[in-house]
Amino acid sequence: MGYEVAGALGVKFAEPDNEVYCVVGDASFQMLHSEIMTTMQERKKVNILVFDNCGFGCINNLEMNHGIGSLATEFRYTDGKKPCGDLIPVDYAKIGEGYGLKTYTCKTITELEQALEDAQKQETACLFDLKVLPKTMTDGYESWWNVGLADVSEQESVRKAWKGVKLGRDEARDY
Repeated sequence: MGYEVAGALGVKFAEPDNEVYCVVGDASFQMLHSEIMTTMQERKKVNILVFDNCGFGCINNLEMNHGIGSLATEFRYTDGKKPCGDLIPVDYAKIGEGYGLKTYTCKTITELEQALEDAQKQETACLFDLKVLPKTMTDGYESWWNVGLADVSEQESVRKAWKGVKLGRDEARDY
């Protein structure tokens, strides 16, 4: 997480004649969007697609599926102790504009298709602020993730999830 924008720039250096696309979640984008400045300095066109679901959606989904509950992986206002308030909206298109990118905010497939078509005509880097409904991800990502989880817990939800983790580890192929 956090290398996507820099990785896209590296691909553009390696493949200067090709259209380059970076797919990144909003939380990961926040970790290292500063490489946009290098992209602008080098006058390289990359297309940055930011999936905005108000947090670390993949990690939150794993937490929820493993009986842990949300541990500050959603961008929410706090009550002074923990994040439990409303989701915090972020306008990633404005961040892109601040760097001088051509930006698009997309809330529908049609808007995204139109934005992608227009971006191909642009000579400067583009940022797509893709608004995704929080917690609308594919449950389990249609695969098994070997994640660390306590095998001893006072929470029944964690003990139940541990059984699934252990089963997955037992069935996983050894390399």
